[in-house]
Amino acid sequence: MTIRPPDADPHADHPRWAVKPLRQLTTRELAEALEYLERNRPDDEVLGRALAGEFARRTAAEYHRTADRALPGMPRPTT
Repeated sequence: MTIRPPDADPHADHPRWAVKPLRQLTTRELAEALEYLERNRPDDEVLGRALAGEFARRTAAEYHRTADRALPGMPRPTT
């Protein structure tokens, strides 16, 4: 899924996230795309859900990766 605004001129300058497939967006680009969507196309529920779902998946994965690491001076979490 490419997240290009539908009425945009294909030769105009776009934000980097506007021409990348969803899976290739960075977390920051996902956040920027969600902000854009909220301001300019709040009725596009399908795109909003796709962006929000990918953002949630990535942030949850990052949380779990960092939760497994012990903080300096703290004991390592047990499972």
